[in-house]
Amino acid sequence: MKNKVLITGGSGLIGSRLTQKLIAHNYDVVHLTRSKNSKHDIKTYEWNWGKKEIDENCLENINVIVHLAGAGIAEKPWTQKRKETIVKSRVLTTRLLHEVINKHKIKLNSFISASGIGVYGAITNEIVYREANEPYNDFIGNCCKQWERAADLFQDDTNVYKLRLGIVLDKNEGALPKMSSMIRKGLGSPLGSGNQYMPWVHIDDAVNAFMNTIEKKINPGTYNVVSSQHCNNKEFTNAMGNALNKRIRLPNVPSFVLKFIYGELADILLEGSRVSNEKIKSQGFDFKYDRIEDALSEIYS
Repeated sequence: MKNKVLITGGSGLIGSRLTQKLIAHNYDVVHLTRSKNSKHDIKTYEWNWGKKEIDENCLENINVIVHLAGAGIAEKPWTQKRKETIVKSRVLTTRLLHEVINKHKIKLNSFISASGIGVYGAITNEIVYREANEPYNDFIGNCCKQWERAADLFQDDTNVYKLRLGIVLDKNEGALPKMSSMIRKGLGSPLGSGNQYMPWVHIDDAVNAFMNTIEKKINPGTYNVVSSQHCNNKEFTNAMGNALNKRIRLPNVPSFVLKFIYGELADILLEGSRVSNEKIKSQGFDFKYDRIEDALSEIYS
């Protein structure tokens, strides 16, 4: 009998694609959402984590929870209120799920949580970060630390997976559409020094990583889900230009301009370090798109 999978954040980029793949593999899938929608014709249940309200019918016969819910990191400037929403939408949702699972004494096969390589901080240095490195003490690092700590609440009762995602590359959603729009207009250029690394993963590889956890092809634990190629912002921007047949002509966007426009949010645009994927590869996971040129070629072919 196939697992029944509950996905939070199921209408987002990864949630949508993962849902399609699960259905294609004959899984039963339900979504837990803030507002009902009929995307993918999936049965949806509503919750309001701010009020600690949840339709507990969503838990009927589920074996696996894939927790993808969370306010967009880079969608809006980081006001104090926005930062609270970013953290609480990840941490309080996880705690609420744990409470209702405990209340109903539901035995899960796995609890699988998204996380981010932001756990290593908005910094640029020569360290290649691995899962054992400590979270960095800045906003994004502390956010990821609290997010993962909440997921650890499930460890006494089930297998817990935490997937630290890099920038997810997809043609229609996420970071790429904004970048490609600027480059097509001839306005694309590296940001700041251009030397900040941009750990990335193709959407297909991200979805496959979640599938491997659902199917227990890798051991429980924390994994970096990023390509092997360490690509800085300048290299990434030029690769985008090549993929779109547009030459990058403009000088780098000065850091102070981005800081003026985005405030503290600019930190994650201007800084970034290298991240290792050796741990997940040691579990037999193969990245289909391990070089930026191959990933962008597939996306824009």
